[in-house]
Amino acid sequence: MTSQLPVARWHEQIGDPTVADGILERLVHNAPNRNARGLDAKESRQDRRIANKLKVEGLYWQMMIEAVIRQPQPHEHDAVRAVVQIVVDEIYGGLWAPPPLPVDEENWGLSWVAIVDAKIVGMVLTHEEWISDLWVVRQHRGRGVGHRLLAQGEAEIVRRGHRTLRLRVLQSNTAAINFYNRQGWRVAREFPHEKFPVTVLEMVKSVRQRKA
Repeated sequence: MTSQLPVARWHEQIGDPTVADGILERLVHNAPNRNARGLDAKESRQDRRIANKLKVEGLYWQMMIEAVIRQPQPHEHDAVRAVVQIVVDEIYGGLWAPPPLPVDEENWGLSWVAIVDAKIVGMVLTHEEWISDLWVVRQHRGRGVGHRLLAQGEAEIVRRGHRTLRLRVLQSNTAAINFYNRQGWRVAREFPHEKFPVTVLEMVKSVRQRKA
């Protein structure tokens, strides 16, 4: 991770400046400075604060993994749909019906997938200005996969010429909402789902147009 990511992009990648600076400081210095009486009190407090932040966010160094982001091959389309089904059932199963829940048929060949150890562990699909789908299997959440997939989806939407990005998420999915908030998204409105007895949030993110 450190060998492939410029220092200037650490805040963006980690998602929290305090955590990013703490990790970078440890990697640069390798060990805390000590005086004759042990750790300096100020440094010790800072270390504890960073450690607690790491625990809250789940951003341990060893948890960050390498994933290949690419579009799926034709023979992988069923595997992409299977990942969507697994995560949808896990997160939403039982809210309005027992699993398996219905999953809309999409052109999965237009999606982007995250590959870890030759397996599809997450996917993102966009349409016009919308992030239509973003799913990561449970064991690979909190390890940078979702962040990279979202960035891929956002970039794809921007290439279409859109400057306001949109997505929908159920109000009950607080983990996803918090994740999107950390990536610069905000809630624009809430409304009842058109089919099911749940509340939906529409979230948006505005991006600046790059100068040519």
